[in-house]
Amino acid sequence: MRALLLSCALALPVFLMAQDASLVPGIRTELASATNDTLRADALARLCFNLINTNPDSARHYGEQALALASRIANTRALGDAHNNLGWLEAQQGHLDSAAHHLDKALALFRKAGRPDHIAVALSNKGWVAEKHGDQVGALSHFLEALMFSEQAKDSASTSILLYSIGIAYRKTGDMKQALEFLERSAAMERALGRKNTQANCTVAIGNTYREMGDTTRALEQMQQAAVMFEALRDHQGLGITAENLGDLLAPRDPAAALNAYRKARAHYDTLHSTTDLAYVLRSLGALHLRAGRTKEAAEALRTGQALVAGTGDAELEMNYAFSLAELGRAQGDADAVFSQMERYLALKDSVQGADTQRELARLRTAFDTERKEKDNALLRAQNSEQAERIRRNRQRLVGIAVIAALATIAALLFYLNYRQKRKHALLLEDLNSKLANSNAEITEINGLLELKLLRSQMNPHFIYNSLSSAARMTQAGQHVEALAYLQGFARLLRQVLDHSVDDRVSVEAEADFLRQYLKLEAVRMEGLTYTVEVDAMLLEEDADVPALIVQPFVENAILHGLSEKAGERRLTVHFDRVEEHVRCMITDNGVGRMASGTSMPNGKDHRSLGMQLTRERLLLLTRRLGGERSVQVEDLLDVNGEPMGTRVTLLL
Repeated sequence: MRALLLSCALALPVFLMAQDASLVPGIRTELASATNDTLRADALARLCFNLINTNPDSARHYGEQALALASRIANTRALGDAHNNLGWLEAQQGHLDSAAHHLDKALALFRKAGRPDHIAVALSNKGWVAEKHGDQVGALSHFLEALMFSEQAKDSASTSILLYSIGIAYRKTGDMKQALEFLERSAAMERALGRKNTQANCTVAIGNTYREMGDTTRALEQMQQAAVMFEALRDHQGLGITAENLGDLLAPRDPAAALNAYRKARAHYDTLHSTTDLAYVLRSLGALHLRAGRTKEAAEALRTGQALVAGTGDAELEMNYAFSLAELGRAQGDADAVFSQMERYLALKDSVQGADTQRELARLRTAFDTERKEKDNALLRAQNSEQAERIRRNRQRLVGIAVIAALATIAALLFYLNYRQKRKHALLLEDLNSKLANSNAEITEINGLLELKLLRSQMNPHFIYNSLSSAARMTQAGQHVEALAYLQGFARLLRQVLDHSVDDRVSVEAEADFLRQYLKLEAVRMEGLTYTVEVDAMLLEEDADVPALIVQPFVENAILHGLSEKAGERRLTVHFDRVEEHVRCMITDNGVGRMASGTSMPNGKDHRSLGMQLTRERLLLLTRRLGGERSVQVEDLLDVNGEPMGTRVTLLL
């Protein structure tokens, strides 16, 4: 656990190294001389960021001013920066719910602005908030997504930090192989960037990963390399951490070398006046002395460390010290000390870990009582032996009564055992029936998912076929440049299709971006086509989501059957808004209408494209699996003379 805490202690300084309080005077000068509100909002946001560590109250003051000013001038980037910096400030002060709220706002604004470097920062901050919540899986997910945007922005410094964070997150989830891979990538990148301090931090983390994998030899090599780096940098914090880790690694095989390493760590921590680190290394020293039988030295180290722990507020460290002092009491033969320290250990364990300690405490009390009264028990055994002899002499006179009583007891016992066995079988049968019902429900859910995946797998080849056919027609028409541009756009579109095909649902904003890319391609090959894709601001703020790839087949149908056969201006609009609890999507075109296009036959049978048929089936399955109302309405638009002037399709999701 201490090795993991050391890695996290190194991770946060790496993450926050961009903050620099020395920049504050210069930024205040910029603020005073700013000529417009945009520059003022930017300066206020930077003041908030650089004061988070050194003066959080001032940071909050400037951050709230930046937020208010950016909101008033409707500056998306400045507003996102203000929310992001306030979110990290809240996280540093332990207000995790408020931090998550600010960071969600910042992320939505950065996504809207399309800045991958800003998106990466917001996602990374969300990852650290999830880590503080104890949600390691959520933290890992945010870090991995942030890495994708950081690499897209080609920001090597940010990418290296994210690789480190991902490696630490994988260690916490127990996936040491992945942890090692990301930490080594981070170390290589830090080496290329020439950042010695962060390279040394990566080396420590790699060593601790090898240690948890059981490879002590490689762990020692990494720690020794890190010590050389920190020595060159004269970094007492890093030297203390590497010395402490070396002590932990050497303790089982070379206690003398381990003792020397712990003493070095203590000296470095003394230089820094780091109370918590001193408490940890003193506990390790005490444990080492105790294993070697040096109870006096162990007592001195543990009691010195215990005095330091009181000022750290670290409940887990207090719990560990209580356990170590109980071990010391056992070695000194002080049963009262053992009992009191174990009682304190279990009470702290209950508050830290939520374990049920009452039964454990009762067990320990019984064990100690038994140990203290061992001599009394010997006396009782002698008395019992004498009593047994008297009973044996009287037994002959009570044989008849005893036999009858034994038979009655056996009969009652058999009856009771039979009843208990039947009850046990009934409970077991009830439990099996409950598990069977749960399994049936799970199978039904899996079947629904498989049906959706099947429809999605049918729709994707259909979409690819239509797109490639369009490119082929342009090539046949001699439009080679246009065809090349079309294929390049199609490649980007296909990437979005692949991304969306992973999840059942995507955000409305992502679906709108996908439709814009698709219509951009259609506009290349269809002369006169104009289009708009609009999303209501309320949906963007709520980060609403819809089924992935649900709208495109209807847009495609409007182009192929409504607009392709129309002369002159071809216009298509897609609008997302909220109607009560639903997301509504309206696709409107000024095409020739269903009658003229042949999509509405006189015999009442509608001609449907494969994409629309598959989409209707997906909507039906989503309605059945996820609940709620979903519908498709098609409306013919007519002019004042009753002539067709287009079609409107309304999707209620």
